[in-house]
Amino acid sequence: MVHTFVTGVTKMRRTAVILMGLTLYANAAAAQQGPGDPRQGAALARDWCTSCHVIGTQPGAQGTDAVPSFPRIARDPAKGPAYVGAFLKNPHPPMPPMPLSRIAIEDLVAYFRELQTAR
Repeated sequence: MVHTFVTGVTKMRRTAVILMGLTLYANAAAAQQGPGDPRQGAALARDWCTSCHVIGTQPGAQGTDAVPSFPRIARDPAKGPAYVGAFLKNPHPPMPPMPLSRIAIEDLVAYFRELQTAR
């Protein structure tokens, strides 16, 4: 009877360790991806930014070549997600001030993160 109890406890511990490992793995993956929804960020970029920036990777996208494209900004090693987020919180000329919420900024940063890996 004691052996059965010890075996049951061992199985429960093993299961708990496996579940904790899976939870840590899922949390690490989510942290790597970061907050924000890149699809929402792309939609915001289309609504707010295409009068100046080329925002996508598709040929013939709207925007001008007078300012850097979103893919170019995203691939610039000096302008990672933290830079983009800080810039959007406090834009400076020539970019106009934009009343973006924290969530909108996170979505745009997630879109830039996606553009970093797009080819």
